[in-house]
Amino acid sequence: MPSQTHAVLVDLFRSAPSLALDLLHASGIAVSAAAPRILESTFPVPSPDYHVDLAVVCEDDASCPTLVVLVEVQLDVDPDKHFTWPLYQAAARARFRCDACVLVVAIEERVAAWARTPVALGPDGHVFQAIVLGPSAVPHAVDPASPELALLSALAHGATEPEAVRLAIAAIDGLGHERWAAYFDLLRYHLGAALDRALEASMATTERKYLSDFANNYYDKGRAEGKAEGARTALLTVIAARSIPLGDDDRVRIDACVDVAVLDVWLGRAAGAGTTAEIFAD
Repeated sequence: MPSQTHAVLVDLFRSAPSLALDLLHASGIAVSAAAPRILESTFPVPSPDYHVDLAVVCEDDASCPTLVVLVEVQLDVDPDKHFTWPLYQAAARARFRCDACVLVVAIEERVAAWARTPVALGPDGHVFQAIVLGPSAVPHAVDPASPELALLSALAHGATEPEAVRLAIAAIDGLGHERWAAYFDLLRYHLGAALDRALEASMATTERKYLSDFANNYYDKGRAEGKAEGARTALLTVIAARSIPLGDDDRVRIDACVDVAVLDVWLGRAAGAGTTAEIFAD
């Protein structure tokens, strides 16, 4: 899911431009802007191939730019970025005649550590250094009113902090289905069992009534799929233990079955069957 992860994380900033400022605050940089807005993210540089993930501009009361934040979502180490990031910042300063910075968001600490490396710009000792938000710098306690920041917090800390996952689930629950599904898929891909545990805990309490139909349906579907997967595994284990020949069509039939009741019937038959025909007999 790497490419989809990148797209969804970039969409976080597109959906909530103030998220870039929240992360700058988390880095100790105070920025004041009433309503930051998204910019066209291609800048007039010598090659059109240079394209920042997202650009956010802060303006004063007279609508004059005061700061351009160039957001780069970085999922892995990419040495080429140490050449392009300084170019992004210089191009933004030249175009908008104001301060600019490159804000790198990494969800792995090793990538964040690499991104923080100062980049030499010449033999005189001048360097460029991006502002980097890795997992350790993402806030732990997040206001559910900020779904995007809550999601980043869960991605950064959810593997060991169930509360971060619970807050993220609550924060994204009121979003439209398309965004909710994208954010939820991102949590599932990166957190896996940690997300399931948080959902189980929520469903075991009165919190379930506060979850949207999307979340409730997801949970119910997940439980059903989990039971079916367990039944399929048990059936295949018995078939293998009894040395019952299993053809490709038979395996496809088992893999496609999501009805736990049917799988249980097949499992009972497998205990005394000698062929798959006996297992699948109508």
